Amino acid sequence: MNKRDKFYFWYFVFHIPITVLIDSCLVVPRAFRHPVQAYLVDFHINLNKDFLLQDPPLWLQVFGAFELFFQLPVFFLAAYKLYQGRRNIHVILALYGFNASFTTAVCLAYVAKSAHLYGLTIEEKWNLFALYAPYLIIPAFMMVDSALRLSIWVDEAQRKEQAKIEKNEKKALKGKSSARKIKKSL
Repeated sequence: MNKRDKFYFWYFVFHIPITVLIDSCLVVPRAFRHPVQAYLVDFHINLNKDFLLQDPPLWLQVFGAFELFFQLPVFFLAAYKLYQGRRNIHVILALYGFNASFTTAVCLAYVAKSAHLYGLTIEEKWNLFALYAPYLIIPAFMMVDSALRLSIWVDEAQRKEQAKIEKNEKKALKGKSSARKIKKSL
């Protein structure tokens, strides 16, 4: 496993409990949360002044549902496939990277525009921004990296296929040439 894939592996492994314990609160009503989960979310909200989790708008709840039902299974699959060294996971990583970076960009835009409405100081806004930024940067990098790898692998496969076609065409031409020689000699 190369260094990037090792990093992605650990990113997904660590992201599983974050999603289950924190991000799932976007869709799991408070009454149904485990006490540990409720404590962690309250602690996070108080420490980081995260107004997004305190009273999530509908669009963020939709993003949260998508994270639970699309991204969370991808975390398990990606960790498993990366551990196995399976290259085909990069198709899913490119899709995940787009989805995660896009939804985080929306959250960051909302934080940048609305933090003052929730009483955050400039410093508190930038602290919250810094907390979310890795969830934009890492998936965006993963998306580009995976897309580039896929492009390289497709190009390699096409070159191999073209070389195979050309080799078969040469054999066919050689066969026709031999057949002509035999006909002429008769």
